[in-house]
Amino acid sequence: HVEHSEMAGVEYLSPEGLRIDGRRPPELRKLESQLGKCQQADGSAYLQQGNTKVIATVYGPHDVSRRSESLHDKAFINCQYSMATFSTSERKSRTKGDRKSTEISLALKRTFEAAILTELYPMSKIDIFVQVLQSDGGNRSVCINAATMALIDAGV
Repeated sequence: HVEHSEMAGVEYLSPEGLRIDGRRPPELRKLESQLGKCQQADGSAYLQQGNTKVIATVYGPHDVSRRSESLHDKAFINCQYSMATFSTSERKSRTKGDRKSTEISLALKRTFEAAILTELYPMSKIDIFVQVLQSDGGNRSVCINAATMALIDAGV
């Protein structure tokens, strides 16, 4: 393999000039998506970008069960990010509150608090669950896009 350095970092190219996944340097990852993958959820979406596969589900807006989550003038947004134990070649189990999962959950929450018109849903809660089924880079952006699609499917 030949190393090829760019501003975004180091990329590894084969002697034929291809990336590890067979793409040429300027080629984008293949996209595949489906809405309504989980019938039990109010909204759901599956998104595959390259070899990264993510499923997102949305429940709500619904009544708040805990008083601490009740906001009188807008919806409370709850986001949970997780990675399936089989999502990477490393078989380390992630605890629910590990640093990376907490960081991405918070990034998702901040993204959707800014994007959703929460004032349309006072005293309610919107739960967004995102799980990485297979990880091959770009997890955060694929998760945001999958969650956005699930919110659209839920009509939020």
